[in-house]
Amino acid sequence: MKLPWKTLITDVDGVLTDGKFVYSSSGKMYKTFGPHDADAIKLFKKCGVEVIAISADVRGFPITTKRLNDMKVDVFQVSELERLDWVKEKTRGRKFAYVGDGFYDIPILKIASVGYAPNNALEVVKLSADVNLKANGGEGILWHVFEDFIKRIGGGLYKELTKGRIEF
Repeated sequence: MKLPWKTLITDVDGVLTDGKFVYSSSGKMYKTFGPHDADAIKLFKKCGVEVIAISADVRGFPITTKRLNDMKVDVFQVSELERLDWVKEKTRGRKFAYVGDGFYDIPILKIASVGYAPNNALEVVKLSADVNLKANGGEGILWHVFEDFIKRIGGGLYKELTKGRIEF
């Protein structure tokens, strides 16, 4: 099976989460992660795709790390201003897909083999993405990316997936 890319890099807040932070007087307490991302990650890995997450959220990084560790995904704290250089260094000219929703994701979406944006991403971000997803951030975005990935592979896998008959 010829893969359109072997690395998927995703932003966290606004993509894997709904982008909202719950605060108390003690500070940031919770983030809401969406369903189905864990299933998509498992299937990506079975297809030989490395999944990496990045977050610029310093105060909420322990929350992010806990969830991503549960999903067995490497997560890196990368500031918005360092994000493009970090991705270039990490991918070193290899094909990769990127999922982002914010202003600082735009340059990465433009250099990615395929760039994805959630439905509730900033409009200017959606203009820079190759694929605008129907789901909002925190609603299982990576599952929707996986569906597109399967379509790109071809060979009837998407048809089998939608009929519930795909096996890996």
